[in-house]
Amino acid sequence: MYFSKHNEKIIYINHYSGLLEVEGEGVLCREDTELRHESDKNWAKESDTLSVTEGITGLGDGYIEFFSHIDCLILSRTVETVAASPELLKSWRKRKVLICGEYETFAERFADENGLRFLHSDIHLADDDIEIAHEHDIITLRFHENGSSDIHYNCFTPGSSAGSYGGGEYANPLPRDFYVGCTIDDFANNFLNESVREQILSNETLKRFLEISNERHRIKMTRKRMTKERRAEVNKVMKTKKKGNNWTAYYDEDNGRYFAEIMYTSREGREQYDYEITADIYSRLGTFADDVENERLIKTGEMTYSFENTMYGTLGPERTVWNEEANEAMKAAEAKQNKDSKKKK
Repeated sequence: MYFSKHNEKIIYINHYSGLLEVEGEGVLCREDTELRHESDKNWAKESDTLSVTEGITGLGDGYIEFFSHIDCLILSRTVETVAASPELLKSWRKRKVLICGEYETFAERFADENGLRFLHSDIHLADDDIEIAHEHDIITLRFHENGSSDIHYNCFTPGSSAGSYGGGEYANPLPRDFYVGCTIDDFANNFLNESVREQILSNETLKRFLEISNERHRIKMTRKRMTKERRAEVNKVMKTKKKGNNWTAYYDEDNGRYFAEIMYTSREGREQYDYEITADIYSRLGTFADDVENERLIKTGEMTYSFENTMYGTLGPERTVWNEEANEAMKAAEAKQNKDSKKKK
């Protein structure tokens, strides 16, 4: 345990597992890293994880630079600011430093805005005292970077003797989607010990996690359904209409015929060519990287109408009418397409 020289309320707790915990109030500054009794100048380097506990509201200028070597920064929900230089953030992105905290708090926003990885912080669920074994268990809901979760039991006893199991730890894995549809009551019902159940039922952090996780899952599923419906809608449109830079192709569902129109417009005038095409031509349209190839494919069909109006004069309002009936059928298909599009809007 280390005590700050400049602020008696700031205490550093070294858990000797790579975790350094800082307790205090308000905004911490660089001077708060100077210790009252500093036996080891490299004391901070012994830990790769810094946990900022509740009560601390911010990390001021220069503070986090002192812990620039860490691989993980855990921020409690009371933290609202972290002063970090662009150079430090660049280094953290390169080293893939992990930010932990609760959902929809500054910790998550800080990670998102600065391109850093984020993981929900572990949730302390309860403490369980088993008198017959002289055992004290700390029960924690843990989250792992691979997306898995588990219930971790850290057991403490006086030692290995009669009536004592010697302590230890173990974890019960949870399904990846354990939170889906799960209320805090449902979660608490997994524990038989009444004292543990009561602690879980009053756990506000767990309650927030379950509520936010379920809401995010609901939004994700809604978007997934919308994407699927949109994809189906696009596929349906693609079955009845395709479009390129200068061409449009239609499928007339009423009579099962395919038509295409090529139109060129410039300052010199307008050219329009209509074709009746086959199902095979229609299926291949849009598969070419060069749109000119799509036009060439269309031109292998049967021309039904052409119109050329240039600066040199109109070469006949209907210069060539190859198939008047087919041309009218294409116009009807096009009108139907436009009418359907307006209804969807």
